[in-house]
Amino acid sequence: MEVITTHQHADFDGMASMIAAKKLYPDAVLVFSGSQERSVRDFFLQSTAFLYEFQRLKNIPLEQVQRLILVDTQTPGRIGKLARCLENPGIEVHIYDHHPKAAGDLTGQKEVIRRVGSTITILTAILRERNIPISAQEATVFGLAIYEDTGSFTFDTTTPED
Repeated sequence: MEVITTHQHADFDGMASMIAAKKLYPDAVLVFSGSQERSVRDFFLQSTAFLYEFQRLKNIPLEQVQRLILVDTQTPGRIGKLARCLENPGIEVHIYDHHPKAAGDLTGQKEVIRRVGSTITILTAILRERNIPISAQEATVFGLAIYEDTGSFTFDTTTPED
């Protein structure tokens, strides 16, 4: 089983990055590791819940997870109970993140970590490179994520790629 997740208290970048990662890992299951920010929760319930099959964490047999795809985090303490599957024999970890590595962060078999304003910026570049199309709804969610995570393009971490 493959699982795509983001940090607890998921923001738009985390949610959008999960949706983008699903296009790279079509057999993976989308699972929030915990709660979402209120704005994300409201938007999700109003706009995207019917488009994507997010699974409840309680319905995931953690011992069966063979690949964990982390987006917008690489810190085991930020993925809640999903961190338990890191103990699974042979677990493969793939990481997509825009935050710099810190002490205690995971090391993945695959890591795409770049200094940009949002993780969705990294994933949309990969989708473009691979000619993987996105829908108008996905483009809207991805744009919202970049806009929010870059502080309306005003944060110092914002790059031309964003």
